[in-house]
Amino acid sequence: MDWFTALLIGMIQGLLEWLPVSSSGQTTIVMVNFLGIRPEAAISFGLAVHIGTAFAVFARYPKPLLDMLDLRTPTGTKRFYWITTIISLAVALPVLWALESTFDSNLWTGLSVTVLVGLGLVITGLALRRVRRSSLRRVSGGSVADYLLVGLGQAFAVLPGVSRSGLTMAALLGRKFRKVEALTFSFLLSVPVSAAAFAYMLVFEKIEGIPLWLLAVAALSSFVFGYLSIRALVGLARGVRFSKFCIFLGGITVAIALSLWWIG
Repeated sequence: MDWFTALLIGMIQGLLEWLPVSSSGQTTIVMVNFLGIRPEAAISFGLAVHIGTAFAVFARYPKPLLDMLDLRTPTGTKRFYWITTIISLAVALPVLWALESTFDSNLWTGLSVTVLVGLGLVITGLALRRVRRSSLRRVSGGSVADYLLVGLGQAFAVLPGVSRSGLTMAALLGRKFRKVEALTFSFLLSVPVSAAAFAYMLVFEKIEGIPLWLLAVAALSSFVFGYLSIRALVGLARGVRFSKFCIFLGGITVAIALSLWWIG
């Protein structure tokens, strides 16, 4: 990896983070299949680069995010935010440890990563298809069932190909929360989870072999492209049904990977 490929990875992350197509899954495919990076390093690097789009959310929505961080005045929305975040982290860490325990095996290859990303997209698409159109509830009125469902959706997004934004939005809209409010809330929820993933990768040295300055380049790139694209892509997401697109893209990804395996 050089500075240009780090810039490219950050750009992919920044542009795709707001869409339910798994930005980390797409960056992992690029790194494994086109850059020759080991799958375990690619998965870890892809998760760490999310710190850039976390800062993009902070730059775009500073007031709502700072309000969430102010715990002196508890509200229903803040309770939803922090309980969901705690659930996400509590479940995501064991899932991440289980994923990492397989890194020393021969399970992870370019083929297996690509197939996993494709299946993750199909699962995300199927989840989005179950979303109900009538969204009337406010986030401030969330219940324990809402906290659990949204928290679990965020937690399993550490798996390559599983879209955090897709599952979070599917959970929120499936529980009949207002679409625009749910969309903004989904962005705000990504910040502590992304920061925790970044810290975990650095503290436990999960991206060894890739210089930190390249991670900084990728994170800066994801911040810039994430900040510039968030408004346009949110507008696109409001008007487009992504469930069929995710299923189609995931199916094509799996089909291509299996075809190349069969030929080769």
